[in-house]
Amino acid sequence: MNMRRACFLPFAIMIVSSAIAAGRGGERRDADSARIVATVGNESISLQSYVNRYDDYLIWSGVQDNMQARFAVLNNMVNEILLERYDDNSRIYNNPEYKKEINWAKKSTLLAFLKDREVYAKITASEEELRDAYVRSKTKVAVRHLYAPTLKEADELYILLMMGVSFKELARQTFTDTTLMNNGGYLGYISFGETDPNFEDAAFHMRVGEISRPVKTAEGYSIIKVEDKIRDPFTTEDEFVRMRHKLERAVRISKKSACEEAYLAKVFDKTKVKFNDRALSYILDEIAKDGNGRINVESSEKTAPHYGFCAEYKGRIYSVEGIASKLSEVPDYNLRLLTSLKTVKEAVLGIIMQGVLLKIAREKGYDTSSYVRETFSKLKNDIFLKYKRNEILAKVPVSDSELMKYYRDNIGYYSTEDEMNIQEIIVQDDSAASELGKRIEHGMDFGTLATRYSVRKWSAVNRGVMGLTPVSRFGSLRDTLWNSQVGRIIGPIKFDKYYGLFRVLEKKAGRPLEISLVKQSIINAIKNEKGFPYMKRHLEELSKRTIVRINDDLVKTYEMDSAE
Repeated sequence: MNMRRACFLPFAIMIVSSAIAAGRGGERRDADSARIVATVGNESISLQSYVNRYDDYLIWSGVQDNMQARFAVLNNMVNEILLERYDDNSRIYNNPEYKKEINWAKKSTLLAFLKDREVYAKITASEEELRDAYVRSKTKVAVRHLYAPTLKEADELYILLMMGVSFKELARQTFTDTTLMNNGGYLGYISFGETDPNFEDAAFHMRVGEISRPVKTAEGYSIIKVEDKIRDPFTTEDEFVRMRHKLERAVRISKKSACEEAYLAKVFDKTKVKFNDRALSYILDEIAKDGNGRINVESSEKTAPHYGFCAEYKGRIYSVEGIASKLSEVPDYNLRLLTSLKTVKEAVLGIIMQGVLLKIAREKGYDTSSYVRETFSKLKNDIFLKYKRNEILAKVPVSDSELMKYYRDNIGYYSTEDEMNIQEIIVQDDSAASELGKRIEHGMDFGTLATRYSVRKWSAVNRGVMGLTPVSRFGSLRDTLWNSQVGRIIGPIKFDKYYGLFRVLEKKAGRPLEISLVKQSIINAIKNEKGFPYMKRHLEELSKRTIVRINDDLVKTYEMDSAE
């Protein structure tokens, strides 16, 4: 066994997020494990806690087991102990926002466990569902998709597809993942249980070549196109029996969303919530007053008019002061989203619902579960590392000249997009489009014809006028329209099964944003790029305060399957 003293660099902070990790290795000693992979001062990292972390890393990253990865993950765990146990963290621990995030994570963990016990654990899969899942498991579907965070954006993408804009063009605009960006959103062949249940259900029920309407998924909305289907004709009862456990799990997961909604409807009747709009408007004003999305509880208590109540649920009254106090516990990044009466109502509804669910969870004793405690510990560690990283990066200097250079070098990222206002008439055949073009040439009003004949109703009601729209939304028509003369009739242009006549009403060139508006974003970007040496030096200083020993042989020779 080779024990050595070492100084570890911040590979962990820069590359491997602790969010994927199974617990902090140095947080406690595993009573059932005599084998130790590392010690940091008087803190030990057991083999079991290290293997848990490493397994999670391999699953998350998709990399194959290798020595560099083994030691990198161990370095992660060592660095976390150095940062938490051997550094001055008083500013973080006393930060009100840090405390709010910790409390929020604690509640979220308990609610997630409640959902798991009361919803997922009670979902069953019938024999018929399992056999249907087995047949589906013998089918592979080749798909491509486009993603949008909101239904409105997804609908806009769908319209562009129907106009003939290609998946390839739209993928360049919608994805940040370089693979999907460059391959037209192609995911390849998916099998049963590999994707979001709603996504999968839509894809497996579509015909080859068919394009779906926007499909709601856990992440947002997807528009799916099925490119191919391969079905294995050979099915056997023995194989079905062997796959039964996996099929049952997949079926239960696919039913989870609907079961969650049913459970919530049973324990919380949101139709019984009554709001006082005047009181909520006061709270909205208080949030806006701060400028950073915070709410001053003491100020609310002193200045709040006597509205009687802010909200009511089944006879329980929620005062302005009470709601303000609850909102003050919400992390600032969530509070900043409250910019309208509607969003404030949604937040208050969430607070009331959360209170009901937390009460159920505590009554059932879920808050004392070891799983809840361990999961919360992981989240707490992740939040700490985020704040610690920001604390170290705050020391990175950024000069005015650096800021201006970065702004100039990346001006495309800090400029508004070119925009066009287009007037359109969309019809279903070439002859109709040509006839309408002739009528316009003979003096008939474009807008009147759009209102009367265009099949795209949302623009027809506005006389065919689409309003100022980023040029990227026009896909393959972008250059044709942007380079055309304002007022000139363009078309008929064929796309999909439609034909369009277009007229550019207005062009608005993109312009650089004022540097004052993007200054903090630029500073953060520079700090991130320059931060590694500062983190390295910081950890080197911390390592001088204690002795770090690594059991190289154990890390190199353990067998993953037998180390569990």
